[in-house]
Amino acid sequence: MAFELDLDASRGIFFTEARQLLGEVESHVLQLEQDPTDREVLNAAFRAAHTIKGSAGVFGLQVITHFVHDLETVLDRVRNGEIGFDANMSTLVLECRDHIADLVDCIEAGGSAVEVNPQMAPTQQTLTARLQAYLVDSARATTKVAAGAEPVTDSMVPGSGVWHVSVRLSRTTLCDGFDPSPIFAYMQSYGDMQAVIPVLDRLPGFAELDPEGCYLGFELRFVTDKGQAGIEEAFEFLSEESSVRCLQHGCTSAQWEAFAAGMPEPLERAQALLLEAGFPRPAEQLTSAELPPEQPASNGVAMVTPAGQAPVGRNGKVGGATKSASASQFIRVPSDKLDALINLVGELVIANAGTVEQAKQLNHPSMLESTSAVAGLIEEIRDGALGLRMVQIGETFQRFQRVVRDLSMGMGKQIQLEISGEDTELDKSVVEKIGDPLMHLVRNALDHGLETPEARVAAGKSSTGKLGLHAYHDSGHIVIEVRDDGRGLARDKILAKAIEKGIVTPEQNLTDAEVNMLIFAPGFSTADKVTDISGRGVGMDVVKKNIEALRGSVQVRSKPGQGCTFEIRLPLTLAIIDGFMIGVGGSVYVIPLSYVRECLELPPGALGSDDRMDIHYDLRGEFLPCVRLRKVFGSKAGRPKRENIIVVSFGDMKAGIVADQLHGESQTVIKPLGHLFESNRAISGATIMGNGDVALIIDVPKLISEVSSISVHSSEAASADSKPEQPAAQSQRLEQANA
Repeated sequence: MAFELDLDASRGIFFTEARQLLGEVESHVLQLEQDPTDREVLNAAFRAAHTIKGSAGVFGLQVITHFVHDLETVLDRVRNGEIGFDANMSTLVLECRDHIADLVDCIEAGGSAVEVNPQMAPTQQTLTARLQAYLVDSARATTKVAAGAEPVTDSMVPGSGVWHVSVRLSRTTLCDGFDPSPIFAYMQSYGDMQAVIPVLDRLPGFAELDPEGCYLGFELRFVTDKGQAGIEEAFEFLSEESSVRCLQHGCTSAQWEAFAAGMPEPLERAQALLLEAGFPRPAEQLTSAELPPEQPASNGVAMVTPAGQAPVGRNGKVGGATKSASASQFIRVPSDKLDALINLVGELVIANAGTVEQAKQLNHPSMLESTSAVAGLIEEIRDGALGLRMVQIGETFQRFQRVVRDLSMGMGKQIQLEISGEDTELDKSVVEKIGDPLMHLVRNALDHGLETPEARVAAGKSSTGKLGLHAYHDSGHIVIEVRDDGRGLARDKILAKAIEKGIVTPEQNLTDAEVNMLIFAPGFSTADKVTDISGRGVGMDVVKKNIEALRGSVQVRSKPGQGCTFEIRLPLTLAIIDGFMIGVGGSVYVIPLSYVRECLELPPGALGSDDRMDIHYDLRGEFLPCVRLRKVFGSKAGRPKRENIIVVSFGDMKAGIVADQLHGESQTVIKPLGHLFESNRAISGATIMGNGDVALIIDVPKLISEVSSISVHSSEAASADSKPEQPAAQSQRLEQANA
């Protein structure tokens, strides 16, 4: 079967890695703004840009290689101290980074890899001109410094001038997915390829020819200022079995002869190839004692370097160091394969639950023991599979370095971004969907929350505002906080705007927490004018909806003049959780185990009559608001003799859920519900039990928030000697909310 090169798949890997490298460039540049003298960060930024150019050259993406070449050269001049790194340089590099990202997106969408998209051409021309202006200024400065000095020739500058490159490709080059022609195209971007002589001496007869084998070799005459390291980096993606050898013109006759002797062809044929490529034998001679020692190449072929030049291996490291032979610690796996694995694990959990149910009915000791062992192994597989999808939130946080920088500069504000908890892990699907809500909250804090330097100084604060992104784990959930030290929320202004829009009535007595939550109402905005950042009232309601779609919640804490904190609580995963099963009437419900704190079995009549939905219980002297699930779901079954309270907590709120029976823990595979259940605030999903029945999953955060709100109003009403029928009205409110 003939081998077919999957170029699209290979390019897909390039696009993914290019975006990661562009993110690194952005992060490094933002760090350099804080400390332009950090050589390590500067070198890392240069390496990222160089890798993008080299990888693009391998795939023949000339649009990218030609543009990145100038950017790489500017960064190289900065590394050499020829150009200073200032705010203008930072802005230019970031704009170039954005343009490269646009080029990657354009090519991935099917655009030309050779010619620039006409819509993007003006931007590229402008950026190229700005980059070349730095290069011209640098060249003039170098000329002035060198004025009056002895003329410099290629032979006096290590790494410059004319080079001869001898390439022998391994037999598996084509099968490995490599095409040598893009490598030569990439080399043309930073040098002049004056001669390319193909070497076909290894080509067998037609009968012995392997159609999948590669028998090619090349002798190249190449003019560049990148030196041996720059030449060998162009071939760094080739396998170790390939041979790449370099020798600079201007070497000694002995070095020339040694180079020819190291070629795989017979000596006379090798010397003829060198002559054909325009590399004649030098006239001068060196004795054996003067001949520099041969240096081993990264592929095992002897490398001879000109006198006075440090040998460089094919991996670009001084001294000819070889690539690490150890296997990579990471492998790249498509996310859809992980999703399929998680789905299979979920089905395995459901199937095992059915087996356990059958074993319990048969009451067979050996089978019960076996199913218990299998259940333990499945739980380990579940945790391992879910762990494969866990990623750190730090990458999401780092994106906001650039956002804060650009927006603060545009608004004339001085803002310092503080990040903590970058290593906090949560499900990849959650990370992907939380980016937009965080963007809205950050932009809102920059525009509405944080003041101008003048206003901060007048209020007795530092002229530089602080915006924090913090993440941490809490009771099986991840908490993300967006915190600022700005002006805080204006309670009176928010309440007046809500009354004006008819969201609330003047007669309603709202707590501070309820007033703060009004900002999430659709179309709500207290901005005096609409800006490019906010003020249209279309952001915060989207934030709340998107977070709730992830089975999470958002709370607001504000202190006037001191700042505001948005607290987002999210589940660690959206696939499989540990649940606690309870019975209400003839139905079974599941409470996520991470919310459960304790369970209590109560004597008959301990909670009074069964008429009200919201009740209160004295939990060891603590006031505990409770809710009857029988009333929430309208169960018509008879009331049990003994009731049970499941004490649950969410953040700093605690409540009790009254149920009929306690069935114990179980692994719960979360299944989404249809639009029919969207209006039911007590349900977040469903699961399939071992007997095949469906159990609904309780949405604890929404239920607690509703119960806590009712409890607060009940306490306020009681202190104000409210009418006795108000609790019934509150129960009706919760029933309507969950209808």
